[in-house]
Amino acid sequence: MLNTFHECPVKYFFKYVRNIQAPVLENTFLVGKNIHAIAAYYLKGQDISMFELSEKERLMWDILVKSEYFNLKTVRVESTVAAQIAGSWIGGRLDALVKNDNNDYFILDYKTGQIPKNPEENFQTIVYLLCCDKLLPSEYNSLNFTYISVKTGDVRNIKFTEILKKEYEEKVTRIIEDIKRLHEPAIKRTELCKLCPYSKICV
Repeated sequence: MLNTFHECPVKYFFKYVRNIQAPVLENTFLVGKNIHAIAAYYLKGQDISMFELSEKERLMWDILVKSEYFNLKTVRVESTVAAQIAGSWIGGRLDALVKNDNNDYFILDYKTGQIPKNPEENFQTIVYLLCCDKLLPSEYNSLNFTYISVKTGDVRNIKFTEILKKEYEEKVTRIIEDIKRLHEPAIKRTELCKLCPYSKICV
């Protein structure tokens, strides 16, 4: 939701205030759903032989299961996390939280699409790191957000620091205040509007 608002308040207004749902490409959605499902079963130590994967999904699964991060000790799987920042609740649902023997924690996020261009500034990164920082025992060594592309095997790792924590809390506070002031936003056309699923009703 925060990423949507940051991208375009009008899009946020249509999607989350007016509750107008845009169509989703079913095949793309299904691939992501299947990869996340088999990953959850696998990390919980359950039988994954029931899953019948397409060739495309099998290639993605092979990339994921070979990742060094994916084979660390499981702490949480498909888990909801939340935290209060500036009097408002933020949160989301983690793909997985894992740790190594040094008490380094890694929030894993598997991407069947693209890893965000600037993952350090992505609100998914920001929210999940802030939430897990409050969730974990105080003696943890480090906390990281790790994006794994199951298409290419690319990995982007963002290490949480006290400096980032302060920046992230300020950024979340600002955007929450902007959302609270939102009524019906003024439309400002850009080239990106052509790719928006709401472009035909955005007049």
